Amino acid sequence: MISIKAISEIISVVAIVAISIGLISAAYMYGLPLIQKSQDKSKLERIISFFDYYNPSSLPQKVEFVANTGSTEVLKLDAEGIWEIHPYDENSPLKNSIVFSFFSKVTHINTNDLISLIPGESCPPRPGIVGKNSFAVVCLTGRPLFDGFNITYIIFFRNLTYSVGENYNEIYSIQLTTPTGATTYRSTGKTLRISRQSIDKTSNFIATKVKIEIS
Repeated sequence: MISIKAISEIISVVAIVAISIGLISAAYMYGLPLIQKSQDKSKLERIISFFDYYNPSSLPQKVEFVANTGSTEVLKLDAEGIWEIHPYDENSPLKNSIVFSFFSKVTHINTNDLISLIPGESCPPRPGIVGKNSFAVVCLTGRPLFDGFNITYIIFFRNLTYSVGENYNEIYSIQLTTPTGATTYRSTGKTLRISRQSIDKTSNFIATKVKIEIS
C-alpha cells in the first residue's frame, strides 16, 4: 500500500509543477508584450534619428550632401518596413520623395494628418529659397492599426529659387531617380546606397540627379 507520506509527497510535487506552469504562463502573457514594446521603442528611436533633418548623419542630410559633393553614401536602417522612392514627376502628389512605412506598438505621433518636422514648413512643401530653406522637408503621419500604429515618414525634395537679378531667377532641384526607372520603386531592404548621377542645366533650371538603391 502507498503510505500517506508518499501520497503527500506526490501531491506536493503536482502542486509545485502546477504553480510553476502558472507562473511561466503569467510571465509569458504579461512579460512578452512588455518586451515587444521595449523593442519597438528602441526601433522607433533609431528611426527617428535616421529621419531627423537636424542629425548630420540622417537620410535627408546625406541626400543633400551627395547632391552637393558628388560622393556616394551607404546608410543602413536596422528596422523592418516598406520603402518607396517616387522620382521627380510634376503630376504625382508624392513627386520627388522617399517614403518609409512601418508598424509599431509604440508611437510618438497619432494623427491622420501629414505634419512637417521642420518648423514653418507645410506638407507637401512649397518651393523654397536658396540660402534660406533646405531642399528636404521631412513629414510624418501615424494611424492606429490593430493593436499598434502604422507610422509613415516622407522626405520631400522641393525646388529652391535663387534670385540672380530683378528679372531673372535660377531654380535648383535635387531629382530622385531609381535603379529601374519605374514611376514608383518599392523595397523592404535595409541598406540604402545614394549616388549622384548627373547635373543637368536647361535655361535657368539646374537639376542634380541622385539615385537611391535599396537592398
